Amino acid sequence: MGIATPFTVRMSNQHNKAGLSLRGYCSSAATAQQLEEAVTELVATGLPFIWVDCRYLAFLSWQAQRVIFNAHQQARLAGCTLYWCGFSPAVLAQLAETGLHLLLHVLPASSYQGPAALLQEVSPSPRPPRPWLGNN
Repeated sequence: MGIATPFTVRMSNQHNKAGLSLRGYCSSAATAQQLEEAVTELVATGLPFIWVDCRYLAFLSWQAQRVIFNAHQQARLAGCTLYWCGFSPAVLAQLAETGLHLLLHVLPASSYQGPAALLQEVSPSPRPPRPWLGNN
C-alpha cells in the first residue's frame, strides 16, 4: 500500500485571476478547514470567478464535501462562480454518492483558466548535502 499524499492548498490571485490548486487527501476536519479558509479568502477578493485545479486531489472526506457545498453557496451569494477543474474519476464518484457533483460547476482539466502558476509541478525542496553519506 502506498503512502497517502498529504493535503496541500496552493492559492494565487494575480492579474484579476483567482485560483486554487488542491493536492492529496483532504481527509480530516483540519484539512477541510484549510480548504475552507483558502476559498473564503479568495471569495473575499470580489473577483467573479475562482478556478480550482483538482487534478491531483485524491480524496474528499465528508467534512471536505460539506466545505465545498458551503463554499459554493458563499461564492454564489457573493456573485462569484467556482469552477472545479480536473476531478479524478475516484473523486467524482465520491461527489456522485452525495449528489454534490450536480450542484457544482465541474469542468475537465483542459478548461482551467485560472492562474497558470498553479498548474506548474511543485517539486520538493532540494535536500541539503549529507556528507556523512558521501553524496555531497
